[in-house]
Amino acid sequence: MEKNTYIPAERQKKMMEYIEANTSAQIHELAEKFHVSEATVRRDLDDLDQQGALRRTHGGAIKVDRSTSYESVYSEKISLMLDEKHRIADFAAQMVHSGDTVLIDSGTTTFFIAQALAHHENLTIITNDLYIAYQTPIHPSSTLIVTGGTRRQGRQELVGTITENFIRDSHVDVAFIGVDGIDLTGGATNANFAEVGVKRLMLQAANRSVIAADHSKFGRVALARICDLKEASLLVTDRGVEPEMINRLKKLNVQIETV
Repeated sequence: MEKNTYIPAERQKKMMEYIEANTSAQIHELAEKFHVSEATVRRDLDDLDQQGALRRTHGGAIKVDRSTSYESVYSEKISLMLDEKHRIADFAAQMVHSGDTVLIDSGTTTFFIAQALAHHENLTIITNDLYIAYQTPIHPSSTLIVTGGTRRQGRQELVGTITENFIRDSHVDVAFIGVDGIDLTGGATNANFAEVGVKRLMLQAANRSVIAADHSKFGRVALARICDLKEASLLVTDRGVEPEMINRLKKLNVQIETV
């Protein structure tokens, strides 16, 4: 028997407050905290998701971004959807072969992709993300190049004319690009304008352009449009995306892989 001390409405309010305070929460975590079964937590989260109070994820829920221009700080984003990001990264790494030139966009999913390339040989890795450049181990036969540019205030990515000119003059085998939103009509979007020009040029610079995004980005439209989803060679995500969304994307001729 459940040791539930809250009526449903009160329990859901408390769950909402907990997720707001912690950015995200897992089902088993909420079940333990509120002394209810995991089935009860799922029902509560589904109700709150339908109300728009939070976003359901595979295994839990995350806080809703309240505006199209909202950007989580890096330390918050990197701790979200870890299993999903690792799966995406492992799949992405299989697309890279010895001798390739790889362009890696700024972001937390792309950070894990860079980490997954640590043992690949003879790569040339180019990035505009200082955190990726500093934290990524590479094989002794590989080379890592930082684009140069202007560091965004309080962020680790480089943007601006220097960054854009560097990428415009580059041609790579594959580019991995991060986004803040994936939507059927809105396309791929980003929470700020400063990075959009860089991301668009990355798409153009690559033989194969890959958008890497976990399922929490789906159904969301952020401030600035990057591209139509069909403009990327491939969209890689995790199995948390609703099957209906996957089917609709495929009908629009979007190339998508779920891992």
